[in-house]
Amino acid sequence: MSKYENNEITVSTSRPRIAELVLGIIGGIFGIIAGLLAMTIGGIGSALEASGSAGISNLGIGCIIVSILAIILSVFINRNHILMGWLTILCGILNFVFVGFFGILSGVLIIIAGGLALRK
Repeated sequence: MSKYENNEITVSTSRPRIAELVLGIIGGIFGIIAGLLAMTIGGIGSALEASGSAGISNLGIGCIIVSILAIILSVFINRNHILMGWLTILCGILNFVFVGFFGILSGVLIIIAGGLALRK
């Protein structure tokens, strides 16, 4: 029996998910910028005594928190890509909900990152 008779090819089931990582980080950065922009507009509205402007500032804070969470999930996406993918998609949807128009770019990038994480 030679040493070449029992050759087995092993295929790695885990692959690096660089695209998800990059899109998640870029989307999270844009989400933080959108949250800061919403907080700025809410602060200007509060200074002008507009009604409901405090709520806009609070939604901006929520967007910043969700964007930071999206960045963290993108970093750990190789551990459990299915769970992290769904949570990342949820973060992208929450970006839309929190800051509306300002969260379009960040939300789309984060949702794409989550969708890419769901593939094998």
